Amino acid sequence: DNVAFAYYIAKFFKIKKKGFLRSLKTFNGLSHRHEIFLKLGKSTFINDSKATSFESTQYALKSNNNIVWITGGQPKKNDKIKIDQFKKKIIKVYIVGKHKNFFIKYLNNKVQYEITKNLKAAVDRIFKSFEKEKKLTYLFSPASASYDQFKNFVERGDKFKDLVKHYAKKFN
Repeated sequence: DNVAFAYYIAKFFKIKKKGFLRSLKTFNGLSHRHEIFLKLGKSTFINDSKATSFESTQYALKSNNNIVWITGGQPKKNDKIKIDQFKKKIIKVYIVGKHKNFFIKYLNNKVQYEITKNLKAAVDRIFKSFEKEKKLTYLFSPASASYDQFKNFVERGDKFKDLVKHYAKKFN
């Protein structure tokens, strides 16, 4: 949606399509906002720690396929996870943190999930079964606030990236 809007604006200012596409290739988005920070084998790792509600996370789920989704944290009041339209895109979900029952309520019997105590445990389990030749999207898009285990979404996202990069060293 953002790219489509940017293209609309570019056309308004008479920027040629070729120049617009060239600028897209060099555009670096903001940290923690659907940030593709590692490609390992055929897999992609995305840090979307800024997604602090399901409304934010659904855009990441819509934009990717073959998703291993890491979610969890402190849910926002009145938030609901509507997973039905995305369940065919999701391979597995790792639920992190103290509020696991909130996530189980919405994911139960719809997608395969595993409960982990914290982010480190989730990343550890991911890399225990990691295969470079599988084309998967590892999406850290918590759909909740970070306050149950972190100071803020930045600290949470940085921790995710550090853990993934540490484990990924074995596969380089």
